[in-house]
Amino acid sequence: MALSFRGVSAFRLLGQARAAAPGLRVDTAAARRHLSCAAANKRQQSRVAVVGAGQIGTAVSLGLLRAGHKVRVYDPASTNKDELVEAGAKWVDSAMDTLNGDAHDVLITALPAPPHVKSVMEGDDDGDGDVGLLTAMAPQTAWIDHTTTDPEEAKRLATLADAHQINVLEAPLTGGYALLCAGMMTVLVGGDGGLADRYKPLLDCYAATVLHMGPIGSASTVKLITNQLAAAHLIAAGEAVMMAKQANVDLGAFFDGVRASAGNSYVFETEVPLMFNGTFDPGFFIALHCKDLGIARRVHTDGTAVTPEAYDTVYRLNAASEDIYREAMEVYGPTAGSSHPAKLLEDKLSASMGHAGYDDWTYTIEKVRGGSIGVVHGKKDTTK
Repeated sequence: MALSFRGVSAFRLLGQARAAAPGLRVDTAAARRHLSCAAANKRQQSRVAVVGAGQIGTAVSLGLLRAGHKVRVYDPASTNKDELVEAGAKWVDSAMDTLNGDAHDVLITALPAPPHVKSVMEGDDDGDGDVGLLTAMAPQTAWIDHTTTDPEEAKRLATLADAHQINVLEAPLTGGYALLCAGMMTVLVGGDGGLADRYKPLLDCYAATVLHMGPIGSASTVKLITNQLAAAHLIAAGEAVMMAKQANVDLGAFFDGVRASAGNSYVFETEVPLMFNGTFDPGFFIALHCKDLGIARRVHTDGTAVTPEAYDTVYRLNAASEDIYREAMEVYGPTAGSSHPAKLLEDKLSASMGHAGYDDWTYTIEKVRGGSIGVVHGKKDTTK
């Protein structure tokens, strides 16, 4: 099955993204938590098939391996193959091979977009005889999809899976690249509540928080909205930095002032430093963010009171954010970091948002009381 995304191999695109944001430290406390997860799962070792070894698929596989599960992985791109094999995964030659015949308990997919999920699970329509994994999975096994996808497509595939007696959970992850590296992502789960409880110990192996959103489709909807919020925050943060720059305010003082104010956000704290150091790259390609914004637009106008024609006037901020993101993708290319909408301001005004002292910036994350996220700023360890 040849999967592509706007001319760029989607699997390769995700694999490259895994290494695109330097300087992010892994939380050793999270690593210790995953070791304790291994003890909890010892008597319930699962045989897990993973299709997609980009950022998410690799992090998922490593967490499962640390917990003692058996993992078979496939990805057309071998970017992360050595890391996974060294950790104990079995790298196989096709998506079908991950199932190992009937010797599987859970299939996990972590793919770029809905068409890739459809291709893997149902097979291609190109007449070459490829069959999808739904027809090959053993009855009463489970399929967990970590792809950020279309809620209606998730419902359709879940119905097909149910006909094959396959348990399904949609489970997009959210939180950003640093949380992914630290094993502190949040999993938004859609599907039967009892099923979500049954597979929570598996999800706990690579995520810090597992939240049940409701039936199939609800988790994807929430994930898409969080990505819309992140886009709006990033654009607002970029404009704020440029306004401070134009007003001759010291950008370091400005950054600290906003961090301690009601105007602060996770995006502001973690992406403004990328404007200061000129990378504009949080480890996520802008093409993937634009994909999510496009899906969100369709979701919010499909069977709702808002027609496609009215979207731009009803949801004006989100419509404008999507336009700016697409402009940035057009200017800088699909593999540019997803913070590049802020760089449009630099180019339009011929004014840099660079600020000294952030070339070796990094951060970690701590969960704070009540379930929110606290950003802990620091410097990269240059002695290693």
